[in-house]
Amino acid sequence: MIPLTILRKDLAFNKVMENIIEVLKGVAATEYFHLQTKRKSFDEFEGRLRDLFAQVDIHDFQHPFLGAAASSSNIVMITSDTGFLGELNMSVINYGLAQHRDGDLLTVVGKEGVRYIGEHGIKYDSFPGIDDDISYGPVVKLRDHIIKQFFDKKLSNTVIIYPHFVSFSVQKIEQFQLFPCRFLFPQSQGVAGSAAHKAGFLQVDPEEKIILDSPLKAIVEYLVKVWIGQLIHLIFWESKLSEWAARVMHLERSTTEIRDQQKKMRLQYFRTLHERSDKSTREIFVSRMALIKSGAIL
Repeated sequence: MIPLTILRKDLAFNKVMENIIEVLKGVAATEYFHLQTKRKSFDEFEGRLRDLFAQVDIHDFQHPFLGAAASSSNIVMITSDTGFLGELNMSVINYGLAQHRDGDLLTVVGKEGVRYIGEHGIKYDSFPGIDDDISYGPVVKLRDHIIKQFFDKKLSNTVIIYPHFVSFSVQKIEQFQLFPCRFLFPQSQGVAGSAAHKAGFLQVDPEEKIILDSPLKAIVEYLVKVWIGQLIHLIFWESKLSEWAARVMHLERSTTEIRDQQKKMRLQYFRTLHERSDKSTREIFVSRMALIKSGAIL
């Protein structure tokens, strides 16, 4: 039988923990909604970028970005440094490791992901986790690293794996292919008549001839570089929203568990209290009966 003093301390401790979790859950929910309201729309930028890609005819043009002989890949994994997200981080790492083959490169964003990947003894490149303000500096560093690795290691494929925000209660691990990216240029797929002349942000007369002022190689590399930066920025937003939403849901489950535990402990406390009361009553009754039999009490 657990002493009542210990049960009282456990009940008080559980109550404090419940209050702390409630505060943490409120902070996480506030950060989530604050981040969601700050989320910027890139619709116009994406529309203009798509129109630019549609104007560039890369038919018969060869470039490593657009496809190369099969070789190694770079697997980029986005994890979180926020607490209570071990399950989400492990899902990202396991998803990436499932695709890892000999010769492939690994790039990990976030110290928690680095900690998990380090347990497997695999070589990797690492970057700090995503800041709450999601500044563009870390985006540029990661983008430049990905492009440099692609050229230096003569890679044929680069994918980025991250927690995709579906809803407040659902986060899904997604994979997006960065390279090869021939799909960015509709004209290379024989759809110039449909893609390049669609009404969009850039109004171009089909009869007009587009003059390229720079080498096609420089144009392709610049557009792809801009696209990767914009894409990584969006992925950072998706990941950060997923982090806070997942944290709220995890804390909600923790609150439910600690309340269930609190109920069990409260029942155990009152059961122990009643058992002791019954025992004291029985001892008093037995003592009184013994005194009556001995004549000490009439």
